[in-house]
Amino acid sequence: MTASVPLKQIGKYEIIEKVGSGGLGEVYKARNLETNEIVALKRLHDKYQHNKRLLGLFHKEIMIHSRVDHRHCINFIESHLKPPNAHIVTGFVDGINGHNLIRQAGAIPPLIACCILIDALQGLEHLHCLDVVHSDITPSNIMIDKTGKVLLADFGLSCINEIEDYAGINVGTPGYQAPERLQNQPMTTLSDIYCAGIIFHEMLSGGRLFANLSPKETLSKMKRLNFSWIRTGDKFVDKGLVYTLSHSLEFKPGRRYETPKDFMYSLFQILKAHKIRYTRRAILQWLQDRNLTPYRIDKGRQPIYLSAQNKQ
Repeated sequence: MTASVPLKQIGKYEIIEKVGSGGLGEVYKARNLETNEIVALKRLHDKYQHNKRLLGLFHKEIMIHSRVDHRHCINFIESHLKPPNAHIVTGFVDGINGHNLIRQAGAIPPLIACCILIDALQGLEHLHCLDVVHSDITPSNIMIDKTGKVLLADFGLSCINEIEDYAGINVGTPGYQAPERLQNQPMTTLSDIYCAGIIFHEMLSGGRLFANLSPKETLSKMKRLNFSWIRTGDKFVDKGLVYTLSHSLEFKPGRRYETPKDFMYSLFQILKAHKIRYTRRAILQWLQDRNLTPYRIDKGRQPIYLSAQNKQ
């Protein structure tokens, strides 16, 4: 069997390296040969380049992503739908995704977890204002660049809230799906809220909430979640974290936060009590403390740790 030849160029984009792969396509770090701009190029897998249905899904992603314009969402640049190189070009994030961040750092300090999620929820709020359900909120789709900026990524499974029908299709990433998805019920913006709650839980605990479970086992666990493990040494923070987790991870959609903004408000109350005003600066400060960025904060450091012992 002949090995595939590595891509060197697609159109005006020079391929630098492959940085990821998903169900529909592969993602490359690339350079625009006309402007020298570094971008991310997502190319549909070869086996799907002439598949009309999957080209249609790719086109839907393009149509949705081209409407997205927010500082906490990956920016859309351009697209090309003609095989054999159907692709989407977006901004490139020089940083790390949430999945790899948790793998490297373990449990993230509670105040920093609040900062990361607040910024991701701002991007999600923008999507919901466009009547778009992300449908695949996972740690891997939350990017943190080396300056502390958080961006929501990957709109490949996003859908228009009122018209999408995923009946009979397994949508989302196992372990990061809302109860209604596992019960073949319609997904709404409230499904995204639940998945954001899963990510918050993972950042705080350092481990996956629904790892290696069947759909039936996952649904059973979803009905009996317990947050008594949260003990930060600060009773106000403990109460706030339990409140946000319980209201985002409600089994019944109607009992969850109604909007990302409501979710953010609860998190802001925790940060406000600890006088953290700048989420991006707080994240950068922590990245600096963990030697995960070359950027430095010399002045204006914030009290991002609950005590000297909690500094990680």
